[in-house]
Amino acid sequence: MEADVIREVISLVDSQHMIMPGRYPAQGQFVVTGAELGGSDDARRIGYCVQIRKGRGQFGSDMVFLRHPDGALITHENQCYIGMTEEQERLARSIFTVLPEDEDYSNGYRCCGKIEEVGFIIENSASEPTPDQPFTIMISGSRA
Repeated sequence: MEADVIREVISLVDSQHMIMPGRYPAQGQFVVTGAELGGSDDARRIGYCVQIRKGRGQFGSDMVFLRHPDGALITHENQCYIGMTEEQERLARSIFTVLPEDEDYSNGYRCCGKIEEVGFIIENSASEPTPDQPFTIMISGSRA
């Protein structure tokens, strides 16, 4: 049942609701993330935003804290976010163990580096930026 709801929420993504670079999800806003390379857990693609640490993610991206359906709090970096429609949010709310209106934002959040910060948009976070992972793109085929 939960997996069906998650698949439906993702299938209803409307790219017109994409949160453009330089803009941020609102606190408590339900979003769907872009696909994750090698990711197989679609539940980690839906969540609501609880905190943003500007420029502390991989490749200088923002570190965005999302609460997921099972209550887990996960940081997302170098990622795009698409705001949910009313229909998607209605579906998503039915499977979340913690909802935005029950979230205690006043206690702050701790990243994997154990740096705790209080607030929604953190401008000068004490968090260490995630190290960039070098990668190579290989072009193959007859036009290479």
